[in-house]
Parts: sequence; C-alpha cells; structure tokens
Amino acid sequence: MSLSCPLECEYLQEAHKREEPVAVSEKELGYPDIQVTEEFIREHEELLLFCIYSLVQAASRTPGAIDADVMTALEALIQTHRTLESGLVYQTRAENRIAAGVQHSFTASLANYQKVREEREALSPVRNAEILATLVFLYRVGQQNQNGRPRGRMFLDLLRHMTPEQDRVDERAPSIIL
Repeated sequence: MSLSCPLECEYLQEAHKREEPVAVSEKELGYPDIQVTEEFIREHEELLLFCIYSLVQAASRTPGAIDADVMTALEALIQTHRTLESGLVYQTRAENRIAAGVQHSFTASLANYQKVREEREALSPVRNAEILATLVFLYRVGQQNQNGRPRGRMFLDLLRHMTPEQDRVDERAPSIIL
C-alpha cells in the first residue's frame, strides 16, 4: 500500500488513535535501576520536549524508520550515556542501519543543542545524568505505546502529536522548486 495520498495517512493516524497498546507491566519496564520521577520531568520539560522533537525529526529524516528502530536507537543512546556516567567515553552503536541513522541524527541534534546552550544562552550544558534519565523516560513511554506489530509506528505517532503543531504543518507543505 502506498502512502503517497494524504488521505491514506489520515486514515492510518485515525486507526492508531483507536488501537490499544500492548500491555507492559511495571516490572517489565526497561532500566529499573534508573529512577525518573514526575518532578524530574516537570523540572526538565525543555530537555524532554527537545528530545521528543529531535527523535521525531531523526526518524522522519531516516527512510523506513519505525517504532522498533527508534527503540533500538534509544537503547544505544542509553548505553552510551550510561557509559559516560562511569567516566568512560564509548559510543554504543545501534546494530541495524536505520536505527543507527536515527541515533546519529539525534546525537548531532543533541550536540547542537548543547552548543547553543553554551554559546548563545550562556547556560551550562545539560548534565549527562539528566540526558540519561530523559532517554530512559522516552524508552519507557515507547514500551508502553507500541501496538505489537512488526512495522508499527504507534510510538512515533504519539511523539509527533507531542511536537508543536507548526512543525506538522510544515512537514505536509509541498515544496516547489522554481
């Protein structure tokens, strides 16, 4: 089925709204040793929104990206930041090329975000522990928002709906080359 028609995409998005995610128990949530509280999320809302936006952009720039690829990229990112917490600099790479593309794009966006914080806003960079906790939170949200289908995009659709409306309008706007 071709998704070239905007109407087909709308039907799929409407269908996703009616789907029930596969149930995941509290014990099955990933990275139980990393605590992420509601207070942390409230205090780091800007970082969370940036990460959501960057994941959506990374997935949209990576042809063929689905929920499983985003989850694999998040796992690699979490392992990388976990290693940084121990003082070692080692980047874990996602095993499949699509997930690696999402990971690479997200990592570049995060580096740019840190640079802008330091140079333009004269703010200190976001601490690695804060990035790690935010990535773990997103991973858990992903675990709880998947439909169990091999090519599912339920998690990505949820993240898209969390980004500013203007960005979704811009994505659909046709480009005219003169």
